[in-house]
Amino acid sequence: MSSPRYLDDRLPVMSGHRQWTVRVFFGVMAVGLTVTLIAQCILTASEGRSLANTFSYFTIQSNVLVLVTSAILCLGPQPSGALWWRLLRLSALVGITVTGIVYALFLARSVHLTGLASVYNQVFHHLSPLLTVVGYVVIEPRQGFRRRDLAFLGWPALWLVYTMVRGAFFDPRFTGFAPKPSNYPYPFLDPTQAPPAEIIGSIAVVFALLLVVGIGYVVSDRRKPFWRGRRG
Repeated sequence: MSSPRYLDDRLPVMSGHRQWTVRVFFGVMAVGLTVTLIAQCILTASEGRSLANTFSYFTIQSNVLVLVTSAILCLGPQPSGALWWRLLRLSALVGITVTGIVYALFLARSVHLTGLASVYNQVFHHLSPLLTVVGYVVIEPRQGFRRRDLAFLGWPALWLVYTMVRGAFFDPRFTGFAPKPSNYPYPFLDPTQAPPAEIIGSIAVVFALLLVVGIGYVVSDRRKPFWRGRRG
């Protein structure tokens, strides 16, 4: 068996068959999320709710990142190793993974949706995280993540600042997870529903989870078994 060719010390050149597999899987992911996101926007607008609020959810932003990076992987499956791409893809992977974990552990019991809203919710909080993780483990090529790529944490930090400032001064009125409208997208960030110590603790837990999951992806990316001593 011949040794794999490498673009650099991290990224082997993929075979045509593997590139085709990557294109199909991530193309389906991108199309599926695009359709679901458009349908969610149509439903939100038809109910007279705010599209700005929709895109202010960490969940939706994470799914948008998954959509965009899946489309890029479909169009160009051979990873470039560029810094901008590593940061974008790591943000998508970590964001959607943490979305699935936090929703399952802390938010699912407070959601009582029906009809199409329930279907879209399942896609964003269950199916998208699951398929992203499965795709990463089984199909996605090595991306060459490095420790410096943990700088992706700047995105959730900026999201938190935006969310807290917007909630404090602009009265956005979210209706997703709380029994009554809230100025914050998630109950654990709302000062009217949780004391300051609990809010700070929740933020610390979520950011610790983001960091741990990010480190997990960086480390595991280096050790993906299908790049060791095999053709790409």
